[in-house]
Amino acid sequence: MTRCLRISTAYSLRWMMRHSTALLFISFIGVVTFILHLYAFKHEDKFRYRDIIGDFDYRPGAFLKGLQPNENTSYCEFNYGLPEALNWHSVRVHKTPEGFVTNTHNVIYNAIKGTAYANFSKYDALTYATQATPEFIYHIVEIARFWDGPISLAVFVPDYDLYITMQIMDHLCHCYSEMSKVSLHLFYPIKIPPRIPFQIDMRATVPQTTMSSNVTKSITQTLQEKMEKYKQLNKTTRPEYIKWVRQTKIQRMMSIMSQRPLMPPILQFEDCMGSNIVIPTYRKINNMLYPINVGRNVARNASLTNYFIVSDIEMVPSEGLATKFLRMVNKLMGRKKRKEGCIFSKTIFVVPLFEVGRGEPIPRDKDTLSSLVAAKRASYFHAKTCSHCQRFPGLQTWLSRPSPVGIEPMMIAHREYPYHRWEPLYIGTQKEPWYNEILVWEGRQDKMTQMLELCLQNYRLIVLDGAFLCHAASKSGSKNGQAIRHNNRWYKKLIDRLKSKYEDRTLCRLSWGS
Repeated sequence: MTRCLRISTAYSLRWMMRHSTALLFISFIGVVTFILHLYAFKHEDKFRYRDIIGDFDYRPGAFLKGLQPNENTSYCEFNYGLPEALNWHSVRVHKTPEGFVTNTHNVIYNAIKGTAYANFSKYDALTYATQATPEFIYHIVEIARFWDGPISLAVFVPDYDLYITMQIMDHLCHCYSEMSKVSLHLFYPIKIPPRIPFQIDMRATVPQTTMSSNVTKSITQTLQEKMEKYKQLNKTTRPEYIKWVRQTKIQRMMSIMSQRPLMPPILQFEDCMGSNIVIPTYRKINNMLYPINVGRNVARNASLTNYFIVSDIEMVPSEGLATKFLRMVNKLMGRKKRKEGCIFSKTIFVVPLFEVGRGEPIPRDKDTLSSLVAAKRASYFHAKTCSHCQRFPGLQTWLSRPSPVGIEPMMIAHREYPYHRWEPLYIGTQKEPWYNEILVWEGRQDKMTQMLELCLQNYRLIVLDGAFLCHAASKSGSKNGQAIRHNNRWYKKLIDRLKSKYEDRTLCRLSWGS
C-alpha cells in the first residue's frame, strides 16, 4: 500500500511539473473570472421602488400636501384654555403613574380630549398609546390615518415646548378629520412647568413712567465720580481696572441672559403637510434627557379601553390591526366573557416590528412585507443596531407562513434565554408593571427592566400572525455617554430591587450584564 502511494505521488508530481504552465494559466483565468463576477454582482442594477415613503427626506403627513386648513372647523376638543393660553386655575395636575424613587415630573391629562370613540365600550376598541417630543408630533397623522381605534398621545413639554406643541396640534386639528381620534396629555419636569410665552408677555405689561429729577441727578453724579476715578489711574493700574470692568460687564450680561426666558419659534405652515424646518425645542437647546418611560406610562394610564398597545410614534400599524385583534380575542374568549371584563391572565400579545429600506413604501399587509424581506429591502426592527432587541422567536416561521385572513396567535413564547434581551411592543392591559420612569431614551434599552419583570412573573408572550408595526428607514442615532451611564447606573439598582421582590428564575438572567 505504501509503495503504491509513493508511485502515485511521484507520477502526480511529474505530471504537474510537465503541465505547470497550463495549470498556472487556468488558475489565473479562474481567479480573474471570479473577481469579474463579484464586481458585476456588486454593480448590478437592482429593482428599486420609487421614493414615496421611507427615504431620509420622508416627511410624515405627506398625503396632506396641498391641502389648506379649515379655519372655521377644528376636529379636536381643547381644554384648559388651549391652544391660545393655559389657564392654570382650571388645570388638575397629577403625579406620574409609577413615581419611582422621587417624583420629578407632573402630568396634565386630556389637554385635548378625543371624541371619535367617546361612545364606544372599553371592550369594543383598542387604544394606540404613544409618546413624543414636539418635533415628532407630526407623525401622529400617519397613526391617525391607519389606526382604527382611539389614540392616546403624551408629549414632553418643558417651558415653551408647550407653545410649539400647541402650534402643531392646532394646525393639524384644522387640517385632518381623523385627529378626532387623538387625546393629548402633557408631562413636564416639576421645576420647569409648561408655558405659553406670548400669553405671559401680554399679561405682564409694564406702564411707562418718567424718571424723576432726583434719579437723573444721581446717575449723572455717579458717572462723574467714575470719570474722576479713571483719571487718577496710572499706567500700571489702568489695564487692571479695564480688565476688571470687562469681566464685571460680561458676568452681568450672562446673569441677565440666564434669567431672561428663551422665546420659542413661531412656526410657519405652507399647507397641511407641515413645516420642514428643524424645530429648536427647549429640550434640545438645554440638552435635556428625554424621560420616555414617563411618557409611555402617561399615555397608557390615560387609555380608557380594556386592551391597548404602548408603541412608538414613528411606528405605522398594518391594515385593520385594532379591529382584527378584537375579533380574535372575542373568538378565543367568547363575547360574553369579554363583556364581563375578562382578560387572559399573565398574557400579552406581541406585535412584530419591522423597518423598510430607504425609498421603500411602508407595507400595509403581510404579503407585501414578506416580499420586501425576501428581497432584502426590509428587516426586523433594529436588525443592524440592536440585533437582540426585536428579533422574536419564530421569525422565519412567521415570514414563511401564508398570510391569515385576520389576526391569529402563532406561538407562545417567553422572555427567556436566548431571548432574554428581547424588548417587544405588545398589546396588554393595566395589569402589567409600569415602565421604569427613571430610565431615559438616550440611554437605550429603556424597556429592558419591564420585560425582565414580566419574565419573573412568568408571563406568556403570544406572537401574533397577520399583524405588525413598521418603521420608515432611519439613521442610527449618536451615542450619549452620559445618558448610557445614567441608565446603566439605575439598571443595576433596579435589578437589586427586582431580586428582593421576586424569586430568581434562571432563564430570565436576573443579573447585571447577562
